[in-house]
Amino acid sequence: MSDFCNVRTRNLHNDVTNCLDVTGTAKHFESTAHFLQSDFSGLRNFCDVRLHFQNEILLVHSAVLAAFSSTFLEKLKKSENGSFDVDLKFLDKNSVKKVLDFIYFGKVTFNFDTLQNDLEVISYFGIGQLQDEIEKKLVAIARKGKCVEVLNLVTTNLKTIPHSPSTLLAVSDETVSDLVSILHVLSSTNQLSYSTLLSISVNSIVTIVSSRIPDSMKIDVINIALKWIYERRLNDRKASNILCGLTFGSMTYAELVHFRSSLIQTVIPVTVGRCVRLKKGENDSLDIVCTHAEHSMHTPNSAATSISSFPLNDATSLGVATIPTAATLQSEKSSSHTKFESSSSKPSSSYNFDDCNTAMSFTADDLRRLGFAKMPLTRQKQQDEK
Repeated sequence: MSDFCNVRTRNLHNDVTNCLDVTGTAKHFESTAHFLQSDFSGLRNFCDVRLHFQNEILLVHSAVLAAFSSTFLEKLKKSENGSFDVDLKFLDKNSVKKVLDFIYFGKVTFNFDTLQNDLEVISYFGIGQLQDEIEKKLVAIARKGKCVEVLNLVTTNLKTIPHSPSTLLAVSDETVSDLVSILHVLSSTNQLSYSTLLSISVNSIVTIVSSRIPDSMKIDVINIALKWIYERRLNDRKASNILCGLTFGSMTYAELVHFRSSLIQTVIPVTVGRCVRLKKGENDSLDIVCTHAEHSMHTPNSAATSISSFPLNDATSLGVATIPTAATLQSEKSSSHTKFESSSSKPSSSYNFDDCNTAMSFTADDLRRLGFAKMPLTRQKQQDEK
């Protein structure tokens, strides 16, 4: 028994000392990557996933997809056989090929013309690294003065959620907030020209009014949307649909529904010469005000008329708002139409033409285009002193 124990111990000792630990080079896995890249670029003999498009099937390696795509990682976990078929007819084939090039080779070039389709593919595949890198570059481009172009791009394929003001985009909420914040800066520093304002797409306006940004900035960007609706002479249905998606962070749901209803009833119908805007009122209230572009044939109205007022930062109060009646709206509509038809006459310099400003401000060019003259500065001072 003693001899057996001695032999056994000696054998175990020899087993341990005779082991060989081998460590590969730092580039050990490069040969595997090169093999997969070579197979993908060539005959694809070892590909086991088939991506189906309308007129083509792309073959890829399941291990590579699972390593880079969170979407395919989950799909492949549920696969029971050796091969896997995926229907991707709803995605752009060329965009999928670009994303696969990035997965296999780590480098790809996206063009602005097709970037929206590319973003949809990246979002579907769930490639966080690529998504973050593109969004950072888009925000950087927006900061260089191309904010509207970038917003229009990322909202091209905007999807709305049925029975909800929420929307789905191929970029993150954080990136949307960054872009809308940049738009706010451009507007508040008078860097948003009239032509640039008109170039904002409907989808971008929907995104702007539903974006999650601080209330202090949200008032201004909603005013941008109100001016856009006015300048575009949007029909009632479209204007209503846009404003139905409006959000305000400090409001409860009940307050928000009431606020939307009041704003829509004030804005619609979109009437020439009648400007609606939001204004920060006293005691942190949010006022919906309506101003009129004046001219010599009508009594001047030097102050904006407050239609409705809502408390801000008060989660317990629903607020009390005066919703304009049908008679009031009809009266303002007919009055505004009359003013527009008569605007060909020369306006008198004794009236204040600055009171149709939104938070974005109608410039002197805007007023001239609308047929209104700018009040001389000295006359303005005289009226202010009175």
